[in-house]
Amino acid sequence: MTKISDVISWFDQVAPRSLAAGWDNTGLLMGDWAIGVSKILFCLTLTNDVADEAVNLKAQLVVTHHPLPFKPIKSLNTGDLDGAILWKLANNGISVFSLHTRWDDAPEGINELLLKIASCRIMGPIVSSQGSEEMKLVTFVPKDGLEKVSAALFDAGAGHIGNYKECSFVLEGTGTFFGNDQSSPVVGEKGKRENVAEQRLEVVCPVSKTHQIVSALKAAHPYEEPAYDLVLLKSKPTGIGTGRIGLLQQPTSIAQLAGIFKSELGINKVVFAGNAHALISRIAVVCGSGASLMSQAFTQGAECFVTGEARFHDLVSAKEQGKAILLLGHYKSERFGMESLAEKVRMKFPKVEVVASKSETDPQIYL
Repeated sequence: MTKISDVISWFDQVAPRSLAAGWDNTGLLMGDWAIGVSKILFCLTLTNDVADEAVNLKAQLVVTHHPLPFKPIKSLNTGDLDGAILWKLANNGISVFSLHTRWDDAPEGINELLLKIASCRIMGPIVSSQGSEEMKLVTFVPKDGLEKVSAALFDAGAGHIGNYKECSFVLEGTGTFFGNDQSSPVVGEKGKRENVAEQRLEVVCPVSKTHQIVSALKAAHPYEEPAYDLVLLKSKPTGIGTGRIGLLQQPTSIAQLAGIFKSELGINKVVFAGNAHALISRIAVVCGSGASLMSQAFTQGAECFVTGEARFHDLVSAKEQGKAILLLGHYKSERFGMESLAEKVRMKFPKVEVVASKSETDPQIYL
């Protein structure tokens, strides 16, 4: 039988934990990794109605986009709404899981799905995530010691580049040394300058493993005092990050773009600021409440910023800059993404009943 841990392991592949914003609370927020799961309920926000739906469905897991709990809690009781919801689920053996910003910014996640709706070519994130810090280790080894030293460095964690391991570069050269009276050279003699044929060996290594890798080098190197350099490398863009920039297939008016989103997402009304008839080619999308990234999106050439909700002054700012902002509504900009994720889970785990909440509705209503 499929276990909750099986589903979570798959989530970690689809939307890696590294994609979560630093302020976010994602993962298994409440529950038991080891229990079997036959029914999963998906929702955007875990409300009391959704909790009742999960209980009636006899689900073992609720996957909510918005985390509950979101902030650290000191107590869990029925004296507040969040506590009452969690207590109800716990008493019925129902676990709670959230991906939130991990799913927002995952490949084929909500932001990329928004660009797909507009038939955009994905140009990349608005804010790029940087890769982990790395060092380059350069050392010099006699030819007959190269294999031993290389193996020791690889075993200690050096030489990983993307999907490849044991990566290195070797170049032949000549090293010199002059050993004093206290030295014990492996090759040549002390008291005079020696010229030795050596191999220049270069490997990359995580900064976090520098100490153990250098220790491995010293233990495996045939020289009494091995020479080595450590060079701190600039972090490389990963191609992933927050929000997305997209290029429309052809110049499109903001009114036309709004019509596309309204039709595809079932939206009755959208809010926008700017010139509805201006033709645009480059847009930026951030699902939910993403206006904090608007300025960075405009700096990257976006002509229209698409998000769920924003402040009045964000709309004023966009208009004053000669740009446009399009608000789809927080619910509408994200709920469809949870339905898409539910379908992915349904296909991956065909023996599990997967349900998108039917009780959940958009709390924002236009009169």
